[in-house]
Amino acid sequence: MAIDPCVEYGLALAIEDFVPVILAGAGLLVLAHALGRSLPAVRAGALLGGVVVTAGGLGKALWKLLVAGPCIEIPFLEQMLFPCLAIGFSALAWALASVYVGRVVSWVPFALVPFVGACISGAARNLTPMLAIAALSAVAVGAMASMLAARHRDQLGRWLFIVYLVGTLVLPPLAARPHQTETLQWIEQLTNTGVQLCFLIGALRLSRRLPRAEQPSVPEGASLS
Repeated sequence: MAIDPCVEYGLALAIEDFVPVILAGAGLLVLAHALGRSLPAVRAGALLGGVVVTAGGLGKALWKLLVAGPCIEIPFLEQMLFPCLAIGFSALAWALASVYVGRVVSWVPFALVPFVGACISGAARNLTPMLAIAALSAVAVGAMASMLAARHRDQLGRWLFIVYLVGTLVLPPLAARPHQTETLQWIEQLTNTGVQLCFLIGALRLSRRLPRAEQPSVPEGASLS
């Protein structure tokens, strides 16, 4: 039997759904800024990736709020989540990989994966392939951020990103189960809030440790023009 979304979500639960989205968005933008400061060539791609992921999360949260309040359902707001996550996290994974190796790596594989996922989803008329790509890309972001934190001897930051990585793997399948009680939804959502807070704290710690790009030296008295 189909589930009526207008009775599935409580208004308080829908409002709280904005909290992990905001925490994740802040963490992604902090991380993107730090990556761009360390390797300026990836700044635009990293920031765009963070914005796209945040937009997808806000769209889903807004959809939930509309169905929980005035019972207005706009399917596009819900359906944009997985494509946005797949594209945005792939861009951030490219930026992280570039900073990790110390040079800009080819963006082609990172763009090809979500493109193939979108083609398969379009042909099958099912967003499951995009969900898989989004999860894979988010795991790559958590893993590489953890590796960067370990490289800069931040063990707490490393474990914060590992918690995020585990949450990324465990929470989506749990949240996708049908016929959940409101109590269970609250547990899952508050857990997600904690996971995204770990990511934000990890990103803030990593941003203080990533080295800045070397600035070209200018002889004393020389002009910058």
